Amino acid sequence: MVLFDNGKFLVSYEHDDVYLEVLTEGATIQDFQAVCSLHPRIKVTAFGVLRKSFDLIDGKRRKIGALKPVVELSIRADGMVATITVNLTEAQMIDQRKAVLSDILKLVEQEGIVYGVRTDTLRGDLPLGRPFPIAEGKEPIPGQDAKCRYFELTEKKPEISQDGSADHYELNLIDNIQKGEWLGDKIHVVEGIYGKNVHGADIPPKTGKDKTLRFDEKTVEALRDTQAGKTTLLAKVDGAVAFKSGRITVDNHLYINGDVDFETGNIRFDGNVTITGVVKDKFSVEATGDIAIKGENGIGAVDLIHSKNGSVYIRGGINGRNEATIRAKMDIFAKYCNEADLHAERAIHIGLYAFDSQLKADKVIVSPQKGKIIGGQVDAGHQIVAGSIGNAQERKTKIYVKGFERADVTDELKALRISFEGIIRKTNKTKRQLEIFETNFDALDDKAINTYRAMVIQYDNLIDDINRMNREVNRLEDVLRTRGEGEVKIQAGMYPKTMLEIKRLQKYVSELTTCSFYAKGRELLIAAE
Repeated sequence: MVLFDNGKFLVSYEHDDVYLEVLTEGATIQDFQAVCSLHPRIKVTAFGVLRKSFDLIDGKRRKIGALKPVVELSIRADGMVATITVNLTEAQMIDQRKAVLSDILKLVEQEGIVYGVRTDTLRGDLPLGRPFPIAEGKEPIPGQDAKCRYFELTEKKPEISQDGSADHYELNLIDNIQKGEWLGDKIHVVEGIYGKNVHGADIPPKTGKDKTLRFDEKTVEALRDTQAGKTTLLAKVDGAVAFKSGRITVDNHLYINGDVDFETGNIRFDGNVTITGVVKDKFSVEATGDIAIKGENGIGAVDLIHSKNGSVYIRGGINGRNEATIRAKMDIFAKYCNEADLHAERAIHIGLYAFDSQLKADKVIVSPQKGKIIGGQVDAGHQIVAGSIGNAQERKTKIYVKGFERADVTDELKALRISFEGIIRKTNKTKRQLEIFETNFDALDDKAINTYRAMVIQYDNLIDDINRMNREVNRLEDVLRTRGEGEVKIQAGMYPKTMLEIKRLQKYVSELTTCSFYAKGRELLIAAE
């Protein structure tokens, strides 16, 4: 049957195959494209044959394509959208509208499309020659991941604050918690909602990822509220909040409301100690955890204050009268230090001044804004920071910085970071394995449960390794931030009769000096602040 004939070329079809005969010169492919606009059902599949016919002009009948159906239905691969294409001109559509609508509904039924059919689309003008949706499925709504929150430990950062009458050296060293108070919570996984494709088949949603609340079951209880979809962590006992092996726990906490004196006796405690008053002369406080002495009057000639694994905080300062000894595995914080012996493995932080005292730590900081080191001796591993050293009366003051080899510390840090990354990867892998176990916990047999428990212990040990290595990375990074290979950093000045030694390089200060000193190689250099 002839579709088009202008005397130059003829387009016909037979059994839905489209043929072309080019009869005379003067016909072009562009002329053929105009014919396709008049007959939207023509679909060219043999472009080479089409071009050859116009080049040879031999009048031969050649197959160049096929005749598209009046109505085409296409379903997206995921079954979520079905589209219709009507291959008619506007004039043809006016004549055939009723038949076209009938064909569309038949195709929808034949293809088993039962969900999301948009019959309202058929009431208005239909787009021609391009697909339009006739049915749309409903996308599944993914589940929401579980969310865990924990008590946030207070940042251990001391500050000098004024209330109009006195300076206070404020630091919240121990995070106290009472039995029944909040320690964390978990919003459970929210199940997703199933979707449907155009065939009416259910489409499962993406499952939310579960998370495990990690807590010490001996000191923390978990209250599950199924209706609210939430689990809350509460303290089982009074104590101090801590994280151990990646788990929130409540450490032992001895709270003394008052002074350490003849009424309490010397304190030796496995855990943290908070004293609201002071420690009287000749008495001692020893603890495995942190020690916080919050009395505004500070301490005097105590025998010993010793934190074996934590830090010591003395809000009111120290008047040691050459008898007080303070020791800490981590840091020591004090408002001031007068005639006392302080030794911390990590850092000593003093707010106002250190007078005739013995200070020893990896790093010693006496407030660079107003802090003074007067008399006594300070020994640091890599850095001493202060406002001034010595005084106008030229009190003899000894300052020693051991120093370090920058290349060695850099190499150590690089090696540690490589090990750290390896531990992180191993921990993440173990965590993923634990999550698989926990997701399917109800289906585990005895052997699998034992494997799970062993993996929990392994994971806890890895968390401990991460925390330990992270602390060491931070320490080495702090060392490398030091100027040179050992530094004494001052803001105001260094007075005469100060004996300064950095990395065995000595300097005796004979006049007021307003610069900092650092060692580099075999030289002691100065730096203006």
